[in-house]
Amino acid sequence: MIASGQQVILRDRLPSDVDSFIHWRTHGEWRKLDAPWEGAHDYLSAEEEAKLRERFLERCAGEPPVPRGLAAIATLDGTPLGWVNRYHAKGSPDEWYVGIGIAEDAHWDRGLGTESLWLWVDYLFANSDFHRIGLTTWSFNPRMMRVAEKIGFLGESTQREVREWEGKFLDRMQYGMLRREWEALRR
Repeated sequence: MIASGQQVILRDRLPSDVDSFIHWRTHGEWRKLDAPWEGAHDYLSAEEEAKLRERFLERCAGEPPVPRGLAAIATLDGTPLGWVNRYHAKGSPDEWYVGIGIAEDAHWDRGLGTESLWLWVDYLFANSDFHRIGLTTWSFNPRMMRVAEKIGFLGESTQREVREWEGKFLDRMQYGMLRREWEALRR
């Protein structure tokens, strides 16, 4: 286990999670909020599913880095609900960006995303010397904006109308948390 909260745990992905992760590729409201232009699918061919399954199981078999780059969000009894991840922004090796997906629609609006993201940010700062963690979302995702603000991310910028999607221009919302801000929140 990577981290434990009152409602969820963060843990490494398990081979037994593979069916859930494949199902989520084609199901769930999360796909409408997490850059849907990047290839949300309604259907996977047998070949695509086999490749996803193989890649997932290969990653489960590998030795995970410390700190982790990805973790499963699960209920306290271990049932997978989604994931958290971290990544570098291009040209910015001294900061991480984080993402989250609660892929089980029945578990939305219960505070699970807020707790999961706090556990993840806490874990990343506690297990690294990184100075800053960022988070980016889109103007059509007010839930993610609220979650970011609830756990202490500060709004840093709004890049107006940077992406056209379904006939509307979207703003890119950027948030950040510095190590000293995280330390103050932990007290």
